[in-house]
Amino acid sequence: MKNDERGSPMRCSMKNMRWPLGVVLGGLVALAACDTNVTNPGPVQDEFLNTPESQAAVVNGMKRGLAEALNWIAYTGAAIAREVHPSGSTGSFGITTRQQKGELADDQIGTHWSNAQRARWLAESGIARIVALEPADQDGALLAEAYLWAGYSNRLLGENMCEAVIDGGSAQARSVYFDRALANFNSAAGLASGDMATAAVAGRAAVKLAMGDWSGAVQDARTVSTGFTFAMDYFDIGDDEQSNRVFISTKGEPYRAHTAWNTWVQDVGLSTMNPNGDPRVSFNITGEVGDAQVQCCGNVDWWPETKMDEDDSPINLSSGAEMRLIEAESALRDGNMGTAVTLINALRAAAGVADIAPANMTEAWADLKRERAIVLWLEARRLHDLGRWAAGNTPGALHLLEQVNADSHLTQQDTCFPISEGEKNTNPNL
Repeated sequence: MKNDERGSPMRCSMKNMRWPLGVVLGGLVALAACDTNVTNPGPVQDEFLNTPESQAAVVNGMKRGLAEALNWIAYTGAAIAREVHPSGSTGSFGITTRQQKGELADDQIGTHWSNAQRARWLAESGIARIVALEPADQDGALLAEAYLWAGYSNRLLGENMCEAVIDGGSAQARSVYFDRALANFNSAAGLASGDMATAAVAGRAAVKLAMGDWSGAVQDARTVSTGFTFAMDYFDIGDDEQSNRVFISTKGEPYRAHTAWNTWVQDVGLSTMNPNGDPRVSFNITGEVGDAQVQCCGNVDWWPETKMDEDDSPINLSSGAEMRLIEAESALRDGNMGTAVTLINALRAAAGVADIAPANMTEAWADLKRERAIVLWLEARRLHDLGRWAAGNTPGALHLLEQVNADSHLTQQDTCFPISEGEKNTNPNL
């Protein structure tokens, strides 16, 4: 059994009084009060995780597993999608030279692949542990939460991996992940209450979009209020592994590894250079350069994003704004430009930015694509959008700086993570 051997202090969360734990099956935690440290009990026997008392630890392990997977994929995916531009180091918090050019190589994404697969396995195996208990011993709220993490873990895989591999099996279509996500979100929606029930429906709406079930996606989206958000927590406890990776990698010290310079964000976002820009994509003009020369350009301007401006900045998993854009995109697919524009402009008005006024459907599609980029910026969602729009020959141009060309410094743009080299080398079914 593996366990979290860092023994790091955890920030207290008053919500349900549960704590994020280290993963591969998590560990049991000794809690005394909110401002104490987590006591690491050391390795535990697998059988102890099959007891009613272990349900909270098992579910917290699921959440921690998803947090780590999302952390890596959101950052690297942002570089490939040109949500950020590389500005420095290529090491542990940097962007490799191949990723700087837009390539996701199977020998450079092992952590992304293994973290995401582990998150799915932790959630699905944890659910099996809970449902194997006597019904009277099952914690219904924890089981609902477990199904929710299983749904989001599978959605993360479906939106970001090129192919599906389940527990050492053969390669399958990535749609397998969406099938599993849908089943888990259905279970979560049926068992959960409050924000978790809403999150299950919102997560399911995104999965239905990916599966091409537009009527189902819109039906779910319409039940979610525009102001709703459901986010993954990160922590400011002196442990980079539990902090927001997008923010950590662009801190002034020690990394300065990416920048908003030379991305579409510089034209759209709020900064001193663009005081009327969109506050949903904000960044700073620092007058400094990144921490190292980058392959394309040498030293480049370091303009750090400020959407995620602390170690413990959360990353949205679902939001009401995303739901409005599902409705808007469905309207465009049906040829109803007026409805789409109204939905988009309502979001823009709430953000304090000017309305869009497309002259035709092609312009409306371009506006929709840009609005999704703004709303879902740095949330591990853009690669899937780019891939599905390209596959469907969807009209509407992307910004020049997120396309493959000399200006963006992209020589290619992969839109999904391949099966990792490690998986290929150890899985006899591949």
